[in-house]
Amino acid sequence: MKTSVILCVRNVEKYISNCIKSILNQTFNDFEIVIIDDMSDDSTKTIIENFDDKRIRYYGNQKWLGIPRSRNRGVKYAAGDYIFFTDGDCTVSKNWIEEGLSYLKDPNCVGVEGKIYYVSRDFESTFSDCIMENKNGGNFMTGNMAYKKRVIEDVGGFDESLTYFEDRDIALRIMKYGKIFFNPKMIVYHPRVTLTPKRYVETATRTGNRVHLFKKNGEKKFLLWRILFPVNLIKIFFPPLIFSSLFFKKFKNSNDFKLLPFTYIYVICERLNIWKECARTRVFLI
Repeated sequence: MKTSVILCVRNVEKYISNCIKSILNQTFNDFEIVIIDDMSDDSTKTIIENFDDKRIRYYGNQKWLGIPRSRNRGVKYAAGDYIFFTDGDCTVSKNWIEEGLSYLKDPNCVGVEGKIYYVSRDFESTFSDCIMENKNGGNFMTGNMAYKKRVIEDVGGFDESLTYFEDRDIALRIMKYGKIFFNPKMIVYHPRVTLTPKRYVETATRTGNRVHLFKKNGEKKFLLWRILFPVNLIKIFFPPLIFSSLFFKKFKNSNDFKLLPFTYIYVICERLNIWKECARTRVFLI
């Protein structure tokens, strides 16, 4: 076994069947699928067990571990020299593994990043869409990534102290060992996700992890001098700027307009999370 696909899943009963089918239906077929189920309480497990394919290996966590720990568990159990990552709510292109391997066999390549389309190639998102896409590379999202297993082990795996951006963190560390290429022909599709006001505000908690990326890896994305997300900081002091989204984003339905007033709550929660992590990690960011 040379290639392993790792899926870390939790409550994806609506998507997991199509996800697995798209992986099994590859132009390249010498691989295994290692599934780590992080305490699903829907029918995810039953759907997976209904697949009669020896390439599928299912492991259920006995307690909730979270994404980084679950991925590390998947890497530990993986038998392949090449590790592919996607998510249980995604579907992959028919030549996904073949395209990834074509790059990974290059001795100078330690990883390959693929293209992620949100819904479809031509889908037009609106303000309330939780967009997860990577059309031009450089985001290193594990919705569509592949690495040589040895280099994942060399860097110590995913940082289990992170709750988000752990995929970007490991990529930044892996790049010290070689080059991560971008292959636009290695394609994944992510389903549509509509943000509710509650979920929108909750996403602000992710921003604290940006402080860790700056401290550990010198990551300066979204930084202007020492200010993280400077435009959002300005919105706190000048609240009318939250309505600027009406000019730069598409508003087509009631969900879009319902979400807009919560932008101010979002930017406040975002800044509080940043400052909290700065104080905890002793990093100076504004």
